[in-house]
Amino acid sequence: MWMSDRPLTQQALATSLADLVSVLPVENTIPFLRAYWQTMQREWTNIDVLRMEKFLLLTRRYLGATFELLRRGGWKESSIKKHVELLQEGPCNVDDVRIPNGMRFHVIDIYVDELEKVGALEEEGKNVPLESLLAPLRTLAKESPTKPVRRKAKEALDDERLPGNEKPEEDDTPKEEDGWGGIQD
Repeated sequence: MWMSDRPLTQQALATSLADLVSVLPVENTIPFLRAYWQTMQREWTNIDVLRMEKFLLLTRRYLGATFELLRRGGWKESSIKKHVELLQEGPCNVDDVRIPNGMRFHVIDIYVDELEKVGALEEEGKNVPLESLLAPLRTLAKESPTKPVRRKAKEALDDERLPGNEKPEEDDTPKEEDGWGGIQD
Protein backbone atom coordinates (compact mmCIF):
# COMPACT_ATOMS: atom_id res chain seq x y z
CA MET A 1 0.00 0.00 0.00
CA TRP A 2 2.83 2.44 0.87
CA MET A 3 4.36 1.93 -2.53
CA SER A 4 1.10 2.96 -4.18
CA ASP A 5 1.30 6.11 -6.24
CA ARG A 6 -2.37 6.92 -5.71
CA PRO A 7 -2.72 10.06 -3.58
CA LEU A 8 -5.82 8.92 -1.68
CA THR A 9 -4.15 5.64 -0.77
CA GLN A 10 -1.03 7.49 0.38
CA GLN A 11 -3.07 9.94 2.45
CA ALA A 12 -5.10 7.17 4.07
CA LEU A 13 -2.00 5.24 5.04
CA ALA A 14 -0.20 8.31 6.41
CA THR A 15 -3.27 9.11 8.50
CA SER A 16 -3.57 5.51 9.72
CA LEU A 17 0.08 5.40 10.75
CA ALA A 18 -0.15 8.71 12.60
CA ASP A 19 -3.38 7.57 14.29
CA LEU A 20 -1.32 4.93 16.09
CA VAL A 21 -0.18 7.75 18.39
CA SER A 22 -3.71 8.09 19.77
CA VAL A 23 -4.17 4.39 20.60
CA LEU A 24 -0.85 3.79 22.32
CA PRO A 25 -0.65 3.57 26.09
CA VAL A 26 0.53 6.96 27.39
CA GLU A 27 3.85 5.57 28.61
CA ASN A 28 4.68 4.35 25.08
CA THR A 29 3.88 7.57 23.23
CA ILE A 30 7.22 9.35 23.66
CA PRO A 31 9.34 6.26 22.79
CA PHE A 32 7.14 5.64 19.72
CA LEU A 33 7.44 9.24 18.51
CA ARG A 34 11.17 9.25 19.29
CA ALA A 35 11.58 6.17 17.06
CA TYR A 36 9.63 7.93 14.30
CA TRP A 37 11.78 11.08 14.44
CA GLN A 38 15.03 9.10 14.64
CA THR A 39 14.02 6.99 11.65
CA MET A 40 13.06 10.05 9.62
CA GLN A 41 16.28 11.81 10.58
CA ARG A 42 18.33 8.80 9.49
CA GLU A 43 16.47 8.19 6.22
CA TRP A 44 15.53 11.74 5.11
CA THR A 45 18.44 12.27 2.72
CA ASN A 46 17.89 8.83 1.16
CA ILE A 47 14.29 9.53 0.13
CA ASP A 48 14.12 9.95 -3.62
CA VAL A 49 12.31 12.89 -5.11
CA LEU A 50 9.43 10.75 -6.42
CA ARG A 51 8.55 9.56 -2.92
CA MET A 52 9.33 12.68 -0.91
CA GLU A 53 5.70 13.88 -0.94
CA LYS A 54 4.64 10.70 0.89
CA PHE A 55 7.12 11.35 3.67
CA LEU A 56 6.32 15.05 3.86
CA LEU A 57 2.67 14.12 4.39
CA LEU A 58 3.58 11.44 6.91
CA THR A 59 5.65 13.96 8.88
CA ARG A 60 2.77 16.43 8.82
CA ARG A 61 0.40 13.76 10.11
CA TYR A 62 2.75 12.77 12.94
CA LEU A 63 3.26 16.36 14.07
CA GLY A 64 -0.51 16.91 13.89
CA ALA A 65 -1.13 13.70 15.87
CA THR A 66 1.27 14.96 18.53
CA PHE A 67 -0.59 18.25 18.88
CA GLU A 68 -3.95 16.45 18.87
CA LEU A 69 -2.75 14.19 21.67
CA LEU A 70 -1.75 17.23 23.71
CA ARG A 71 -5.12 18.89 23.05
CA ARG A 72 -7.07 15.81 24.12
CA GLY A 73 -4.93 15.65 27.24
CA GLY A 74 -6.06 19.15 28.20
CA TRP A 75 -2.82 20.91 27.25
CA LYS A 76 -1.10 19.70 30.42
CA GLU A 77 2.18 21.53 30.89
CA SER A 78 3.99 18.31 31.89
CA SER A 79 2.92 16.56 28.65
CA ILE A 80 3.78 19.58 26.54
CA LYS A 81 7.21 19.73 28.15
CA LYS A 82 7.93 16.08 27.24
CA HIS A 83 6.79 16.54 23.64
CA VAL A 84 8.65 19.84 23.22
CA GLU A 85 11.82 18.21 24.55
CA LEU A 86 11.32 15.38 22.06
CA LEU A 87 10.95 17.85 19.17
CA GLN A 88 14.05 19.72 20.35
CA GLU A 89 15.91 16.42 20.53
CA GLY A 90 14.73 15.52 17.03
CA PRO A 91 13.74 17.75 14.12
CA CYS A 92 14.11 21.04 16.02
CA ASN A 93 17.53 20.22 17.44
CA VAL A 94 19.99 23.08 16.95
CA ASP A 95 23.21 21.18 17.69
CA ASP A 96 22.99 17.82 15.90
CA VAL A 97 24.46 18.16 12.42
CA ARG A 98 23.10 14.72 11.49
CA ILE A 99 19.58 16.13 11.35
CA PRO A 100 18.93 17.19 7.76
CA ASN A 101 17.98 20.84 7.33
CA GLY A 102 15.33 19.74 4.85
CA MET A 103 13.52 17.97 7.67
CA ARG A 104 13.90 21.03 9.89
CA PHE A 105 12.52 23.28 7.13
CA HIS A 106 9.51 21.03 6.65
CA VAL A 107 8.71 20.90 10.36
CA ILE A 108 9.03 24.69 10.57
CA ASP A 109 6.74 25.06 7.53
CA ILE A 110 3.96 22.93 8.99
CA TYR A 111 4.27 23.77 12.69
CA VAL A 112 1.80 26.67 12.89
CA ASP A 113 -0.55 24.95 10.40
CA GLU A 114 -0.83 21.91 12.64
CA LEU A 115 -1.29 24.01 15.78
CA GLU A 116 -4.12 25.81 14.01
CA LYS A 117 -5.76 22.53 12.93
CA VAL A 118 -6.10 21.37 16.54
CA GLY A 119 -7.50 24.71 17.64
CA ALA A 120 -4.49 25.80 19.70
CA LEU A 121 -4.50 29.26 18.15
CA GLU A 122 -8.22 29.86 18.67
CA GLU A 123 -8.16 28.71 22.27
CA GLU A 124 -5.35 31.07 23.24
CA GLY A 125 -6.13 32.29 26.68
CA LYS A 126 -8.25 29.20 27.33
CA ASN A 127 -5.52 27.12 29.02
CA VAL A 128 -3.42 26.63 25.88
CA PRO A 129 0.21 27.35 26.80
CA LEU A 130 1.10 28.60 23.34
CA GLU A 131 4.49 29.94 24.43
CA SER A 132 5.50 26.46 25.56
CA LEU A 133 4.24 24.94 22.30
CA LEU A 134 6.23 27.46 20.26
CA ALA A 135 9.47 26.89 22.20
CA PRO A 136 11.04 24.64 19.52
CA LEU A 137 10.58 27.35 16.87
CA ARG A 138 11.92 30.04 19.21
CA THR A 139 15.00 27.93 19.93
CA LEU A 140 15.62 27.40 16.21
CA ALA A 141 15.13 31.11 15.53
CA LYS A 142 17.69 32.10 18.17
CA GLU A 143 20.22 29.30 18.32
CA SER A 144 20.43 27.49 15.00
CA PRO A 145 23.93 27.74 13.59
CA THR A 146 22.38 27.87 10.12
CA LYS A 147 21.16 31.29 9.02
CA PRO A 148 18.43 29.99 6.64
CA VAL A 149 16.99 27.86 9.45
CA ARG A 150 16.98 30.85 11.83
CA ARG A 151 15.30 32.98 9.17
CA LYS A 152 12.66 30.34 8.38
CA ALA A 153 11.85 29.86 12.09
CA LYS A 154 11.51 33.64 12.54
CA GLU A 155 9.13 33.76 9.57
CA ALA A 156 7.01 31.02 11.17
CA LEU A 157 6.93 32.92 14.46
CA ASP A 158 5.80 36.04 12.58
CA ASP A 159 2.83 34.15 11.10
CA GLU A 160 -0.24 36.41 11.31
CA ARG A 161 -2.33 33.53 12.69
CA LEU A 162 -0.34 33.60 15.93
CA PRO A 163 -1.77 35.84 18.65
CA GLY A 164 -0.08 39.23 18.67
CA ASN A 165 0.90 39.01 15.00
CA GLU A 166 -2.41 40.05 13.50
CA LYS A 167 -2.15 42.55 10.68
CA PRO A 168 -4.09 45.74 11.23
CA GLU A 169 -7.32 45.94 9.27
CA GLU A 170 -6.90 47.88 6.07
CA ASP A 171 -8.98 50.99 5.81
CA ASP A 172 -11.20 50.95 2.70
CA THR A 173 -11.74 54.71 2.69
CA PRO A 174 -10.00 56.42 -0.17
CA LYS A 175 -6.98 58.41 0.85
CA GLU A 176 -6.40 61.92 -0.31
CA GLU A 177 -3.65 62.11 -2.82
CA ASP A 178 -1.11 64.80 -3.02
CA GLY A 179 -1.46 66.84 -6.12
CA TRP A 180 -4.24 67.09 -8.62
CA GLY A 181 -7.04 64.52 -8.11
CA GLY A 182 -8.87 65.18 -11.35
CA ILE A 183 -12.13 67.00 -11.99
CA GLN A 184 -14.85 66.37 -9.39
CA ASP A 185 -18.40 65.94 -10.73
